[in-house]
Amino acid sequence: MVDRSQNSSRDGEVVVTSDGSEKEKGEGQTQVASGPLDWDGPDDVDNPWNWSPAKRWYGTIVPGLLCLLVTFSSSVYVSGVYEVAAKFNVSMTVALLGISMYVIGLGLGPMMGAPLSEVFGRKMVYFVNLPIFLLFTMGAGLAQNIETLVICRMFAGLFGGPALAISAGSFVDVWDMKTSGLAVSVQAIATFMGPALGPLVGGYLAEYKGWRWTMWIILIFGGFVAVLVYFLEESYKPVILKRRAIARGLPLPPKPDPKTALAMIFTITIARPTKMLFKEPIVQWVSVYSAFAFAVLFGFFEAYPFTFQSIHGFSLSQTGLAFLGIAGGLILGCAIYLIQDRLVYMPAHKKGTAEPELRMVPAMIGCFLMPIGLFWFAWTSKASIHWIWPILAGVPFAAGLVLLFLSSVMYCLEIYPPLVAASAMAALGLLRYILAMAFPLFTVNMYKNLGVPWATSIFGFISIALMPIPWVFKKWGPRIRARSKFDAIRDVDN
Repeated sequence: MVDRSQNSSRDGEVVVTSDGSEKEKGEGQTQVASGPLDWDGPDDVDNPWNWSPAKRWYGTIVPGLLCLLVTFSSSVYVSGVYEVAAKFNVSMTVALLGISMYVIGLGLGPMMGAPLSEVFGRKMVYFVNLPIFLLFTMGAGLAQNIETLVICRMFAGLFGGPALAISAGSFVDVWDMKTSGLAVSVQAIATFMGPALGPLVGGYLAEYKGWRWTMWIILIFGGFVAVLVYFLEESYKPVILKRRAIARGLPLPPKPDPKTALAMIFTITIARPTKMLFKEPIVQWVSVYSAFAFAVLFGFFEAYPFTFQSIHGFSLSQTGLAFLGIAGGLILGCAIYLIQDRLVYMPAHKKGTAEPELRMVPAMIGCFLMPIGLFWFAWTSKASIHWIWPILAGVPFAAGLVLLFLSSVMYCLEIYPPLVAASAMAALGLLRYILAMAFPLFTVNMYKNLGVPWATSIFGFISIALMPIPWVFKKWGPRIRARSKFDAIRDVDN
């Protein structure tokens, strides 16, 4: 366990213990009453790293379920777009705005929610945003025109989006992310399994109950998660320490100037992420690669129905089952990551020889799996070939996707200081959701005009062009980091 305590001070001083009582300070104890607020010591029971395993996993799984909920909501709607287009007498492109505007909300939501979590804590943002998210989802389900539906979907994404960013903070609060690959995998599964399960569930609901049930299922799932959030304990260190200081009657650190605080929030969430996307090669290329992979997944929300319904005659519910291949690939990708983490990264970490570039090893595997899956899907999607083969193509594609995502996230968290890493994550997330918003809008026309083999092959060729990225960072990452203008760690061997 990492010692989060402050340095020891002189004997004989009076300190406030974790139970709120005062006693004379002995050697090795930690001063809390003076100076910046901090834990009483490495064994402070309020420190989330010292929670019981059950409590830590509860603090991991509940934020993970929130991620699953909001990402599931992005894709469950896709099965109802045909009915929406017919009911409101609009084109398919307009009906698909219910997905695209939701995804835009997911991308913008963290800019609003992440700063609030720094002030009020993780739980407060979860607890306030979730009911608002559900209210706008209800509004979408009750919509009597396309305008209301699209607007409600956009605001649902806006209030659901913060969970995606804040959940990562919740995981860091309770785990040492360098040594807990399993906890990292929870976020990956939650982020990507939601979009994969959405069409599976939505297909049956849209076919047998109607498109509005794709909204009602979100409300049912969200109500269950809301109960779990109620029992969630705060895990953000500054908020825990502030509340404890108030309970003990201790003076709080001076509040920052509002203008300074707003400037810092703007820098972390908007200005620096934008600058890093244009000027920081590491953030540029890992963002482009992972965003492209994520956007292809969203493009498949339209490509799969077109392929399996037009070529194999699948119904809506059967088309949803086709996403089981992708779901299986996501699990396989996480398993590969955990194996690599245990067999490659952790031994090097224990020896003190784990360079950040070791985080690129999963991506070096995933960069081969993704084009394999894309070309496999492209050229087995024919009436003369059994439908199981294009479904199985989703396994290597999704495994490659999750490996690329995990490598990108862990590499950025490894090489940048915390505040800069937060901006890097914001840049990665923003580009990911911008591309994810755009892909469903043109995928159907692209597949109609080019056909399934060549339309999917275009994605495959792009993925081949991007393959060198993890290899370049693995070999020349230290030298690239040495030129960083954003305080990446500098440990280049001369």
